[in-house]
Order: sequence, then C-alpha cells, then structure tokens
Amino acid sequence: MCAETTARTGGDLGYGVFFALDATYTFDGAGPWGGSWARTGWWHEPTAVSLHGGGFAEVVASAELSAAVG
Repeated sequence: MCAETTARTGGDLGYGVFFALDATYTFDGAGPWGGSWARTGWWHEPTAVSLHGGGFAEVVASAELSAAVG
C-alpha cells in the first residue's frame, strides 16, 4: 500500500510515474470493525485500476520497465 501511495503522490506532483505492479507485494488485511478481510492477491486489480484509470501512473509489467531502461 505504501508503493501505491508513493505513486499517487508522484502523479499528484506532476511526475510521469511508471508503476510495475508485478514487482510489488502486500499482505492480507482486515477491514474496519473486523467485518471484512482482503487476501493478498485481491489488492492488485483495484490498485491497477485506481492508479492507471485515475491518471496517477502508467501501470506496467516489470519486464516492460526493465526493457525500457535497458
């Protein structure tokens, strides 16, 4: 979640952010009041949609990013 926050902040500050989603990892998490639970794999899709669709970052695969920087 910290990586997503960093990408959002970079986008807000006007930087061109590339976010290698497959190079990130998070942990299972409990929601407020103990009523919901999110498994690790669940986070990737909403993060990708939020960052890419929200204009904060261009979500890419780590292989694409590595190839682009040579």
